[in-house]
Amino acid sequence: MKKLDAKEVETANFQKDIKSIKESIDQTLKSIHIRMAELFNINFAYFSDVKIIDHSEILNQLTQRMRDDLKENGMVHSDVQWRQICETLSRNQAAGFFENFAFYNPKDEVLYMSEEMVINHPKKMISVCAHELAEKLLSTYILPSVKSSLQSVVKLYFEAKKSNNTKRLHELLNMYIDIVFKTVLKEGCCEAIALQTLRNMGYETEAASLEKELQTGYPKCIGLLFYIENTRKSEKLIEKDRIRYQALDEEKLAKEVLRSSQIIKGVSYYLGHPLAKAVLEKYGIEGVKFAIENHPPLKAQYFANPQTYLNLLEKLIRPN
Repeated sequence: MKKLDAKEVETANFQKDIKSIKESIDQTLKSIHIRMAELFNINFAYFSDVKIIDHSEILNQLTQRMRDDLKENGMVHSDVQWRQICETLSRNQAAGFFENFAFYNPKDEVLYMSEEMVINHPKKMISVCAHELAEKLLSTYILPSVKSSLQSVVKLYFEAKKSNNTKRLHELLNMYIDIVFKTVLKEGCCEAIALQTLRNMGYETEAASLEKELQTGYPKCIGLLFYIENTRKSEKLIEKDRIRYQALDEEKLAKEVLRSSQIIKGVSYYLGHPLAKAVLEKYGIEGVKFAIENHPPLKAQYFANPQTYLNLLEKLIRPN
């Protein structure tokens, strides 16, 4: 029998540990899934599998998912164009974007987890994966929602590359801004559902740690939504004076939006949680469904002051 060298032994042990960790995560998640379904009275399927993958594979998976979705909508692009997207995503990642990262692919129902999180931040696994279960619950309960902000801006990027139609670019940017606000609400709802479930199951330490993280991150990030909102106002000014801005570099602008969309994605659950928590606590999961499907908050002030949005929902849900 061949004797393994030190590096091969280390790799073999690592793979063994990962397999053991995966089994433990899977078992814990299944118990959270059962309790979440009972708590919110929504029957939704568990993941078909749980996979732990490295940084490069996460990027590949996300890119392929966007590519497949765009292809279904009739937007087919070359390998060269997608390599450019991958390079842009790689260069412009917000700090730690994939550090505590997990996502599930609706096409194969697989939960993908960051290897970095498993190795370096094991205490975050329960809360991060509970978030993904909550997202799966919402995808079952609400109508098919808007595409992710990142996917939408990739579409914007391709549109900008093939056309010098400034008006069209502004329309796409405006659509993207709406999607940002909707995405932030949805991510916040996932956090609120996950936290309520974890507390109900006795995961007080994990829930308290996550709540503290959300409370700390929120005031640091809320200005981003006002920045996005001001971008909308700026685009309206540009549209009124289009001749002056005719030389606008659409592709450069689209790249900048692509970069900022990753930042938004990385902090969206901070931004959305206070508002989502207020909606869930006052109106339950039915109120969350109504908010996402019928009247999503598209103004920064609603996230800065949740009560203003609750007042609006009250009139819509319980009209006089």
